[in-house]
Amino acid sequence: MKNNFYFNKSLANIHSKPSSKSEVISQILYGEKFLVIKKIKNWIKIKALYDNYIGFIKLDKFQDKFSPKYKIFKIKSHIYKKSKSKFLKTGKYLFFSSGISILNESENYFEFEKNQWIKKKDTKQINFKDENFIKIFKQFLNTKYLWGGKSCDGIDCSALLQIYFKFNNKFFIKRN
Repeated sequence: MKNNFYFNKSLANIHSKPSSKSEVISQILYGEKFLVIKKIKNWIKIKALYDNYIGFIKLDKFQDKFSPKYKIFKIKSHIYKKSKSKFLKTGKYLFFSSGISILNESENYFEFEKNQWIKKKDTKQINFKDENFIKIFKQFLNTKYLWGGKSCDGIDCSALLQIYFKFNNKFFIKRN
């Protein structure tokens, strides 16, 4: 069972063992590509293809085709649902550097999955670069330290560098 997939949830912990009680070794963001190594009950062992972390995430349905055209530029971007002509916050987010493809758009929003919308102003085109690391790092200034963390909800020092490079389309590891 060796297939490439794209993560289609906001964020998930990558565990060292197939148990949510095991050590968190990293996290995976929306739009990141990963390789499925094997399945163990309701867990899959993966290799995250951006940073090469190997560990376990819960088994779910994942995308096998994904072509991001934009990425999240804000540290944390609200996800909205459209009801009639109004956009309502869902309480869910996409995090800095998450890649998205566009299904539909309105004047101020992009639909990146069925009835899941992000404000256009929170995104940049996928090839956009902002190499001002001080500006990017300052966004994470009051973020708590979290071993393996990769978002403004908690981040570690290696992830801070990885996120900077990922956002700027650099430091890519050979992809399968």
